[in-house]
Amino acid sequence: MPRRKILFFISSLEQGGAERQMMELMRGLDPTRFEPRLALCHRTDHLGYALPGGEPYSIDATFGPTPGSFARLVKIVRAVRPDVIHSYMGYENLFARLAGRYTGIGKVVASVRCTRMPRRDVFYERTTHKLIDALICNSVGIRDELHARAGIPLADIDVIENGVDQQRFQPVGDDERAAVRREWSLDGKLALIVPGRVSEQKNQLAIVRALSAMKRDGALPPALRVIFAGRGSPPLYGEYVRRVADAAGLGDTLRFAGIVKSIERLVAAADGVLLPSHYEGLPNAVIEAMSCATAPIVSPAANTDALVDDGVTGLVCAGTDADSVAAAVRRFVALTPAERTAMGARAFEAARARFTVARMVARTVEVYARVLGDPGLTAA
Repeated sequence: MPRRKILFFISSLEQGGAERQMMELMRGLDPTRFEPRLALCHRTDHLGYALPGGEPYSIDATFGPTPGSFARLVKIVRAVRPDVIHSYMGYENLFARLAGRYTGIGKVVASVRCTRMPRRDVFYERTTHKLIDALICNSVGIRDELHARAGIPLADIDVIENGVDQQRFQPVGDDERAAVRREWSLDGKLALIVPGRVSEQKNQLAIVRALSAMKRDGALPPALRVIFAGRGSPPLYGEYVRRVADAAGLGDTLRFAGIVKSIERLVAAADGVLLPSHYEGLPNAVIEAMSCATAPIVSPAANTDALVDDGVTGLVCAGTDADSVAAAVRRFVALTPAERTAMGARAFEAARARFTVARMVARTVEVYARVLGDPGLTAA
């Protein structure tokens, strides 16, 4: 039987949850049954994965969609002749649908990965939904938003939760943990990592204001260290957050580390991960922390899918405002080291049972098999 060709289409390989999940899916597909290829809007690559299927195609749309970039996607589709075009987010979903309809080549599977969709994207989903063969999201929150805002029937949406590479994101031994903490000058410190881009969505500004309020109230522990591990996106917003932090005089308490290549080592060596996002789909940062046996502190918006059981596998803030973040940090600081370790261990067990790459890949292959009418794709 010939291998099924899957053409993945996404903006770029910048550091992000959707990008990492797509790469895990591409790498997890059975190479005897599937031939994955990749098309990008632009070639930015922060991930460094070895790409199955060779070098990616590019439609050279660095600054957004144009008629020329759509024509280049059509040319790629005609060259690859995929059985499935699997697109991710925004106008990439729109372009894939139009290219599939225009060429008559391939089934079209779309992925939506975040809540609070821009009105433009809601319009795309509402008006072009009938051009696709399947719609995948990774969170019940996203599913419900697609239904409420774009009018898409719940039965038309597959919810497939993220999978974590649990060989990469896993607990580290005492010696490795100590080495990483020395590398980051965290000996004797209480370390909270904030993974992900510095952006309004991720709400690092509330963390800065929470730490500032704790300092003003004399409640900021001298040993506390908070590390922002991600690029500013957009850069001006990241710079604004940095300026607010400088004005608050937080000194060594807060560090802007930028993109951290070996983020799994830092997360596994930390005491906790903090994610007070205003909105999320299914946040990789949380399940990666859990897989490393590092307890997460999350906002309700980052916990739509009940990733964290408050007080059991982590802590859930009351809201996304600075007071709620400060209260959650105080709760975490008040725990004993043994209590934080036990919380991380419970988080680890929950993640190992629920968030495997194999499960995510198998569920996605079920979608491919359905739209292609080929149940043999799911055979063990």
